[in-house]
Amino acid sequence: MNKKNKMIKILIIIGITCIVWGLIVMFISGVKKDQKEMNKRMESITKSYASFTKKVEEFNKTRDALHTEFLDKVYYETLATQDTGFKNKLKDYEEMVSNISLSTKDNLRKYCVDDVYYSSAEVNNQCASFKSGYEEMVNTFVDDINRYNSNLAQYNKWLDDNGLTTSIHLEPYQTKKKYIDYNNDGEYAGKETTSNDKTTDDTKVAPQ
Repeated sequence: MNKKNKMIKILIIIGITCIVWGLIVMFISGVKKDQKEMNKRMESITKSYASFTKKVEEFNKTRDALHTEFLDKVYYETLATQDTGFKNKLKDYEEMVSNISLSTKDNLRKYCVDDVYYSSAEVNNQCASFKSGYEEMVNTFVDDINRYNSNLAQYNKWLDDNGLTTSIHLEPYQTKKKYIDYNNDGEYAGKETTSNDKTTDDTKVAPQ
């Protein structure tokens, strides 16, 4: 009888040991799996950030060219004939912003989220720089559209002031993009502000 009880105890100990060991193995496997996933994310962030910076450089070149061509100056005498061409260039400009945004959807915008920190300081800095750069890109685009539409509004007023009733008023360029505070710091990087320009909470929208 004692031998039987002793055998039962041994079997129980072996069973508990197997369970504990199994839990330890599962825990270690889970940690390794999580670490592997985090390493994969960090590699994706670094690779995607390098691509993002190159695309932003192209965005800035395009923006500079548009400012030189027509955003920083306006000639009322020829604006009516050039408006369609200018709007087409603004459309291409907007598509560039949308394409850059789309290219970051499944990497930088997916992995560089608030309250997530990586073991690599470099990766954390890349995420912070991406958020700031992305926000500035969208906001400078919105600024540029507002600038062009302001030029059109001034042109239409010029027509009225000079009694040019036979000339057609020009319609503003339409976009759904709005100012964003992507990194949630309470500021709008890239947005030019004036004394009459107030940003309200309803401008905080998801990136387009």
